[in-house]
Amino acid sequence: MNEEFISVNDREIIINTLSPQVNSLSVDDTLLIDHQGLSIENVQKSSYNFLSDMPHSTNKQLFKVKVKGSNLEKSFRLIGNKDEYFFAIQDRFLQLLDLDEIDRDVELFSRISPKIEVLTHSEGNNAVEAKINRRQMNYLINNSIEDREKISNQVNSLSSMSSDKSFYIVLNKFKSEPSQLGLFRLIEDGDSFRKEKLTEKPLEDDKPIAIIVHGLVSSIGASYFNLFNTLRKDYDVFGFEYLTVNERVRNSGILLANEVNVLKKKYPKKEILIVAHSMGGLVSRSAYIEQKASIDKIILAGTPNNGSILISVPMLARKCLILYGILSNLKGKNTIKSEDFWHLVRPGKLQGFNDLANNSGFISQLNSNDLIDSNKKYFALAGKNHGLLNDGIVHTDNMVTINEIKIPHTTSEWNHFTYFKESDIDIYLKRAINYLK
Repeated sequence: MNEEFISVNDREIIINTLSPQVNSLSVDDTLLIDHQGLSIENVQKSSYNFLSDMPHSTNKQLFKVKVKGSNLEKSFRLIGNKDEYFFAIQDRFLQLLDLDEIDRDVELFSRISPKIEVLTHSEGNNAVEAKINRRQMNYLINNSIEDREKISNQVNSLSSMSSDKSFYIVLNKFKSEPSQLGLFRLIEDGDSFRKEKLTEKPLEDDKPIAIIVHGLVSSIGASYFNLFNTLRKDYDVFGFEYLTVNERVRNSGILLANEVNVLKKKYPKKEILIVAHSMGGLVSRSAYIEQKASIDKIILAGTPNNGSILISVPMLARKCLILYGILSNLKGKNTIKSEDFWHLVRPGKLQGFNDLANNSGFISQLNSNDLIDSNKKYFALAGKNHGLLNDGIVHTDNMVTINEIKIPHTTSEWNHFTYFKESDIDIYLKRAINYLK
């Protein structure tokens, strides 16, 4: 392997962060000067709070790439340690993420293009490599008129932000923090809740059971407090934790079914209600239909019941990294599991995402076994974000039909990331529960 920190050949620019030369780098060092319209600088790692606060990570290196003109002739090859990952993010987008005035507004970032590139990594004997191709660089340095209008309507300081065609290459060290999976009882704890395993405290005899099943790249955290607070008045509330990015939906359905059946065996007279978001609805339906779990009713929020999502799997990965993986984490909500985060930033097959988009045929098989009749206890919450016929990720009709048959449902101005965050969720939840009685 070439020991130089930065080298250039006919096709690519190689940045080798394992080179001993890295130790001699200083802040603002120019590493490459106007090579075919590209310049590279070493940047202070703590320049952006957004980068220093990323979950399960420590920032190691930050390089700024400036682009002159539009004729990008070379790609990048990046080399690091096996427990590290690279990604690329647009300069202007990174500035936007760090603005105090928008407080990292999840609503805004759900509506604009996520100018971040999740890179494919390949492992060798002693290192990992990632690549940034010319298509990815073009995506990073260009902004659509539509995105600029959406941002300018909400951000007063847009004009003072850098308009250079530039992006950052970020190198982070990953911190593995294994997650506890399965079913947990949720216990009120001031303005939040804590999670306990099933054996720690008996349930009240007069309350049925409600299980919250989270969606993509998520966990049962603070953003589910509104939902928990509404349910706990009439239910003993549980949360189901599972992996979403590279785990098959059917495997998570098996885990949920096993946990539900243990609970039902312990409390055979208690009714079990599932309230599920997004992918969680497919996990719940799989547990119910394919594994015959003892589930009585299911409320589906933003679930792509017919499998097609409005954006590509790579774009979904970008949005999830920004919206669930990072922004929600910084607000102390929905902390992404380290295993899911690892599979987002070091993507492989993304088996969970592909199941969601029906690339694997999973949903076709699930639906072929799920015959809708008057005894099926489903109710859907479907978002029409900004009056559109979708919630930004899933088409509204996709949420309210199974096998082309409409299921009971209600709609509101939710986007895919805000179903349980609104103060009026109790109204819609009660409407669903009353219908399912």
